[in-house]
Amino acid sequence: MTSKVFVRLVNESQWVTFLKEILPGEPMEVPVDLFVEWTSADLDASVSEPQVLPFADFVTHLHSEWPHSYQYGIDLIISGANVITTEVNIPSRQMRQIAQALPYMIEDQLAHDVSESHLVTGPRDAEGMLPVVAVPVSLLECLRQLFEQFDLPLDSVLPDMLCLPHREGEWTVLFEGRHLMIKRGSHAGLTIEMDAAPVVLGSIIENWGNKPEILRILFCMQNLNENVKNWIKTQIAAHVVGEEVEVQYEEVNSGDFMVICDHLHQTLGAKKPAYDLLQGRFASSGRRRPTSFKWQPIAALVGVFVVMYTAFLYTQSWQVNKEVARLDAETKTLYKRLFPRDKRVVNVRRQMEQHIKTFQNGSNGDSFMTLLALAGEQIHTTNRSKATLKPKRVAYDEGQGDLRLDLVVEDFTQLEQFKTRLQQASLAVETASATQDKEGVKARLKIRNERS
Repeated sequence: MTSKVFVRLVNESQWVTFLKEILPGEPMEVPVDLFVEWTSADLDASVSEPQVLPFADFVTHLHSEWPHSYQYGIDLIISGANVITTEVNIPSRQMRQIAQALPYMIEDQLAHDVSESHLVTGPRDAEGMLPVVAVPVSLLECLRQLFEQFDLPLDSVLPDMLCLPHREGEWTVLFEGRHLMIKRGSHAGLTIEMDAAPVVLGSIIENWGNKPEILRILFCMQNLNENVKNWIKTQIAAHVVGEEVEVQYEEVNSGDFMVICDHLHQTLGAKKPAYDLLQGRFASSGRRRPTSFKWQPIAALVGVFVVMYTAFLYTQSWQVNKEVARLDAETKTLYKRLFPRDKRVVNVRRQMEQHIKTFQNGSNGDSFMTLLALAGEQIHTTNRSKATLKPKRVAYDEGQGDLRLDLVVEDFTQLEQFKTRLQQASLAVETASATQDKEGVKARLKIRNERS
C-alpha cells in the first residue's frame, strides 16, 4: 500500500436510513443525492484538500487513480453519534471470560439489544477499568457490503471523536458548526449536536470522574463564527469555575474532517488505531501486491522434471522386473536339473526347502548330504593316488536311502579298490551295473550306511 484514503459520509443519517433498507447480499444502487467527503495522502506526503462528491463519482475517481486495490487503503470515519463508549470493571484478565461477561455489563447502557452490537475493548486504565466501544452490527455489515460491492479496500472504520488529537491527562473538545466532539481517552468520547452542547458539556464537567489537568478546546473556524466561539467560551468558563482545570483554546482554519485526517496521517501512517471497529469477525483481510516473479518457467521446468523422473523410475522398474524374471527362469532351470522328477514347479524356494528338509531327515537318520560328503571324500582320496575316477551323476533314492553314483574308472581293479575305500568308511556298497568300453569301466554304485 502506497496511499491512504480518508472518507466520511455526508449527511450520515440519510446514509444510515438507506443502508437499513438493504437486505444482506442484495446489490446496492446508491442514490445520486448521497455524497461523501474524502481526501488522500501518500505515506510520505501531506493530506490533500478534501472534496465532496456523489458516491458514484467517488468510486470512479478511486478506480481511475488507483487501478489496483493493493495500491491504497480506505479509512472510513463515521459519526460518534452512532457509537457508544463506556467503561466496565471486569476482574478477569482472560479474554474469553471478558468476552462472556462484557455483554451483561453494558446491556443497560444500550438503547437496543446487546446482541445487536459489536463490542471493541481497549487497554485497562490505572484503576483497572476496561474501556468499551459499542457499534450496531447492522451498520458495520452494511458498510462492509457497500465497499465490497464497489471493490473498495476498506481497512478501518473509525468513530470521529476517537480520531481527535489527545494527550495523557487532558480532554480534547472540538467545536464546529454542527457538532461537538469530546475525547476523554483512547476509547472514550462522544459526539453530539451543537444545540445540546451546553447541557451535555455542563453535565460532563459536573460528573467528569477522572478530572483532566487540561481541557483543550479546538475551534474549527471554517464553520464557526466569532459570536458562536465567544458564546462557547462563556459557557465553558461558567462550568469550570472553581475547578482546578486549565483551559487551553486553539483555533483551526480548516474543518473538523481535515483536523482528523491530519492527525491520523501524522501519528499512524499505514498503521491501524486500537479503536478501529473492524476487529474480531469484522477484521479486514490484508491485500498483497502481485509479485513480478515469473513462476511459469519454473513450473514448466518442474513439470518436465517430474515427467522425466517418472519415466526414469518406470524404466528402472521395468529393468528390475525383467532381471527378476530372468533369475526366476534360471532358478527353475537349476531346480529341474537337481530334481528332474518334479514335473510341477510352483514355488522354487519352498519346494527346495522341502527337499532339503527331507534329505536332512533321510532313512534311519542318514542324510543325502552325509552320504555325498563321505563318497566325495573317498573320490578325492582315490584321485590323489594318481587314479582316474570320474563321477558322472549323483542321485538319491528317498525310499531306499541310497546314494546312486555313476562313475567311470580305468578298469575293474580300480573299481574294486574304490568300493573297498567306501566300505572302510563304514559305507555299504553295491554294484548296480558295470560295463567296459574304450573309455574304461562305467559303473553305477548304490551307497548307503552299513547300519541301514
